[in-house]
Amino acid sequence: MAAVAGPSWAAWGEEGPYFEDFRVGDRFWSWPCKTLRESDNTLWTAVTGDSTPLYVDKEYAGRAGHRDTPIHPVLVLALTASLAVRYTSINSMAFLGAEYMRIHKPVYPGDTLCVETEVAYKRESRSRPDTGIVVWVHRAYSQSGELVAEVKRANLVYRRGRAPRWWPVGEGGGKP
Repeated sequence: MAAVAGPSWAAWGEEGPYFEDFRVGDRFWSWPCKTLRESDNTLWTAVTGDSTPLYVDKEYAGRAGHRDTPIHPVLVLALTASLAVRYTSINSMAFLGAEYMRIHKPVYPGDTLCVETEVAYKRESRSRPDTGIVVWVHRAYSQSGELVAEVKRANLVYRRGRAPRWWPVGEGGGKP
């Protein structure tokens, strides 16, 4: 598959992709992108309790050489993976781990992150025949095209027809 925006690749429909839909080397862009605001940083620090001065104190950040208070890098890494969920792991049984997570450049309020995903590896599960392991590399780029973050992660992904039903059973037992 060529590198295309997520919705163009969404041939699998509203259910999202299954293990069989991924091919090593496939690349695609997630949509929509995410513009980060100071409020995202504030919410992140409130939820996590992380009050590192660099991410909550504009004066401190300026004295440390930043043009503004940087967005917390763990939030940037979380968004790098989560912006791709609809096009990667919506049919996952389990998150297996991250091989690496890297910040390449700081992200500031007003920056927009767009995520490109590459399928790096896949194989059938030896212990769970209804799933397979898929490894992705997610790369977050700023609005100016600079690589700002990268995450390599793996999930156990259901095969088509093996995932739990996510829709309520209505009349006739079919999807709404």
